[in-house]
Amino acid sequence: MRIGIYGGTFNPIHKTHIEIAKIAKEQFQLDIVYFLIAGTPPHKNTAESLPDSCRLEMLSLAIKNHPGFAIDDREIYRAGKSYSYLTFTELKVEHPDDDLFFIMGSDSLLNFKNWVKPEIISRCATILVAPRLGDDLTSIEAAIEEYKSIFAGNFYLINYIANGVASSIIRNSFYTDESVRQGLCSTTTEYIITHNLYSPNSYTYQDVLILSDKMKQALKPGRYIHTIGVANTAYALAIKWNYSCFTAMVAGMLHDCAKCISDEKRIQECEQNNIPITEIEYKYPHLLHGKVGALYCKEKYNVFDQQIAHAITVHTTGCPNMNLLDKIIYVADYIEPGRDKQPRLDILRSMAYSDLDRCVYMILEDSVAYLNENPDMVDPTTIDTYNYYVNYMKEKR
Repeated sequence: MRIGIYGGTFNPIHKTHIEIAKIAKEQFQLDIVYFLIAGTPPHKNTAESLPDSCRLEMLSLAIKNHPGFAIDDREIYRAGKSYSYLTFTELKVEHPDDDLFFIMGSDSLLNFKNWVKPEIISRCATILVAPRLGDDLTSIEAAIEEYKSIFAGNFYLINYIANGVASSIIRNSFYTDESVRQGLCSTTTEYIITHNLYSPNSYTYQDVLILSDKMKQALKPGRYIHTIGVANTAYALAIKWNYSCFTAMVAGMLHDCAKCISDEKRIQECEQNNIPITEIEYKYPHLLHGKVGALYCKEKYNVFDQQIAHAITVHTTGCPNMNLLDKIIYVADYIEPGRDKQPRLDILRSMAYSDLDRCVYMILEDSVAYLNENPDMVDPTTIDTYNYYVNYMKEKR
């Protein structure tokens, strides 16, 4: 077999990656192209910028409908820094009778002689080089000729017309310039938005600790303990479902930040800030703590992430078509360790880590059953949310 190995961090994978793989596969008659997703490269600390699992899921979605493409994920499971010569040594042992082709960008080629043990890589695989926009092809061809004289193996240029799409541009401009999204598959764009990747608002554990101190001062002791439980549960759920864990903790820490004010104050805050109040909310103003909490995020606590604000707004009632953080906070609020009165908590706590949508649906079932026993407290949003997830779960099955 003729096997292509396309290495990269794919942070995120974009259409140009796919195009290069397609052209290389056709030009060099490759039977299959493996996208070798990098772990922690010697020159980058990828693990700190984005979870490996998110890059892996985006890659899987992007190549799903492309025959002849597959994923090699060995490097993200390898301990320590990930060196290409180790990978290609392994690959050659696994495929002793096959021809390996290492697909790389021109920037990687120009620095290839400075890699760790490049001579091992070139002995194991033929190097295929994709030019980048603005490249001096003469320089690249000169480098190829130089490497042919230095290293064993062959080096070839891929017949690819370079464009300006780059992962770094997408990461930096995803939320400020929607035109960069044209360089992504629709599934990748949707994944980035759902998981709040590359957000200009990022949080650390230190931010969580600062907010914890503020909540301890603002809330009654019992409410503060509940808040810590929600924040920690949100952290665990975020890790399971590939969401930014500290963003989820911040949302959990602030979800009840407006519980410490009076009903009159909640109404006043909404009226002064043009926040709509429903008839049921006027009757039961404690239901407004989500809306006012979202306001306090930016007004009092300098948290400007729109997904956090939305999750806090709907954490009590839910809403149709909740996003991932909405679900995480909605579920965390219901199943945190201090809860002990809700029905089937053991089932819900297990379900939260196996099927988050079903867990949301089951919580809504229990909430509607409770509200049916107290019809004057029914919030129409909860009913709308329940009806949405009844249909959603039917379609999902």
